[in-house]
Amino acid sequence: MRLSEHDEGAHPGALPAALPEGEQLLWQGRPSARGLARQNFHVFGVAMYFLALLIWRALSVAAEPGNGLAEGLSAASVLVMPFLSAEAVLLLLAWGYARSTIYTLTSARLAIRSGLAVPVTTTIAFELVEGVALKRHGEGLGDLCFTVRESERPSWAMLWPSVRPWRWRHPEPSFRCVPHGEAVALKVKAALEKSAPAAPPSPLTTATSSAPQTLTVSP
Repeated sequence: MRLSEHDEGAHPGALPAALPEGEQLLWQGRPSARGLARQNFHVFGVAMYFLALLIWRALSVAAEPGNGLAEGLSAASVLVMPFLSAEAVLLLLAWGYARSTIYTLTSARLAIRSGLAVPVTTTIAFELVEGVALKRHGEGLGDLCFTVRESERPSWAMLWPSVRPWRWRHPEPSFRCVPHGEAVALKVKAALEKSAPAAPPSPLTTATSSAPQTLTVSP
């Protein structure tokens, strides 16, 4: 099994087909809408941007001859509706993606279902996973970013927002903003270790470079 993408029109559900015999479902979950709003849609950054505009507009108009603070606030008030509209759209998108995205861990692969209009499921066999990085976001949320084999190039557009930010040349599929991220990371690590081929006994090493269970954690 290799990295593959499936249109959900043919196989509705979190996985493109029923699990084959012998494969077990280990975990399934969704991203946090609040986490996506903060980390993917940057609602706080947008709020700070509009706040800076409001302050600049109010002060610049109030500083003009014959004007005062009342005129400045009145001029700045025209930015309130655009600000509220932008925040509402971003929050709605975060909620929509959180509702439509499903992350799945089985005993043999990872799966990411994502997409609003046309959900697409990307499945990643364990043998393609070369490493896992956990990024904590507070409140128990975490990103699990998967480094896949160099020969594979998953679609960044198909995966978004379930992809590591700023990794354009070689996208890293990710479980974004999952609740209890550290516990999920341990489940993933255990599944990868169990599926890895056993290394031959050696007095000089305890792991082989082919084992894909590397887990790095960043605060």
